Amino acid sequence: MFYEATHALARVIFKILFNLTIIGVENVPKTGGFIVTPNHKSALDIPIVGRALPRKMYTLAKEELFSNKLVAAYLKAMGGIPLKRNFADVGSLRAAINVLKEGKPLLMFPEGTRVNDSKLGVPKKGFIFISTKAKAPILPTGMAGTENAMPKGSKTVKATHIVIVFGKPIKTWEIFDPKDKDYYEKSAEYVMKEIEKCVEIAKEKL
Repeated sequence: MFYEATHALARVIFKILFNLTIIGVENVPKTGGFIVTPNHKSALDIPIVGRALPRKMYTLAKEELFSNKLVAAYLKAMGGIPLKRNFADVGSLRAAINVLKEGKPLLMFPEGTRVNDSKLGVPKKGFIFISTKAKAPILPTGMAGTENAMPKGSKTVKATHIVIVFGKPIKTWEIFDPKDKDYYEKSAEYVMKEIEKCVEIAKEKL
């Protein structure tokens, strides 16, 4: 109930502030677990993706954000999962895989952190591992405008146009052989190219 109310409120606020444009929503799986993998430029990225997805989204978030009890309660109600950096936390990995096996959408930033550069950052391999382990497809996602609305380091939000684009789901284990030693590297590069295509479309629609 809390998530649904927040989602409805965000729909109104984001329409007014950002004239949020959502492209490719028909590509979002209607059932089953999947990993949504957007580029990462702003603190607004998580709520923007959560608003754009038609299904409740779960999120791996750095464990430091859960240090405050009230904030922790809010994050967990919104689908937050505590995560130690570099995916070293086995418990968080297991939780992420379980979320997907339970048929729920999971947000993961392939770049791992916000990137200021105009190009995409170097992808981590954790999202490929989790996707393959859970047999959950990856939904490449690109955003444009969030870096203008709230750049990295900014504490204020500027009203501006934001566009988010969802690409077609990818099952990397059907494209590459998971037994190959370079499976994770090839898979990550492939997904990043699809994310880049989504980003370019988003930029064109700004």
